[in-house]
Amino acid sequence: MIELALYFSLAGPLLLGLTNVGIRLGRGIEAVQVTRDVAHMYALGADFTLPGTQAIAATLASGFDLGANGNAVLIFSRLTKVSQVDCTAAGLPNCPNLDLPVFTQRIVLGNPALRASSYGTPPATYIGTQGVINSPDYCVQSSLVATGFEAVISLAQDQVAWLVEGYFSIPDLNPFGANSRGVYVRLVF
Repeated sequence: MIELALYFSLAGPLLLGLTNVGIRLGRGIEAVQVTRDVAHMYALGADFTLPGTQAIAATLASGFDLGANGNAVLIFSRLTKVSQVDCTAAGLPNCPNLDLPVFTQRIVLGNPALRASSYGTPPATYIGTQGVINSPDYCVQSSLVATGFEAVISLAQDQVAWLVEGYFSIPDLNPFGANSRGVYVRLVF
């Protein structure tokens, strides 16, 4: 009995730890797959401001809650590098954001309180219908520059990048109210 008790005192925590790692690994793989699927849809032109497309994203993320108070958030950003053509078309002789990557669209699905974008958050005053940001704004406003994005990928003039960031908290690993870190995923198309 003593040997059995000693064995279980060592094997019990080890088994619980392995279970925890297995659950976290599975949920992490699920988070990557959800983000990859919606990023691919976004890059191919899916409009995530529409309820139908949002429902597809929620179905893909069925293991997570993409509700406004849920445990997941998807941040969709379209970025471009501002060129002189953009500035001229916007009627701007002076273009402070020339040659910088800027946000031209921002859509957020899920709980935005979980995590902000790693590259900045455009002020809501510049975001129009369907999440679009107009060229007179993104050519001038410094708050629309994607800070640190050039370290991820270098855009050529007028080139567009579709960025999807996903953050998924993992409540499965939080049985006693301990602070559990979630999974952050970033994909660029």
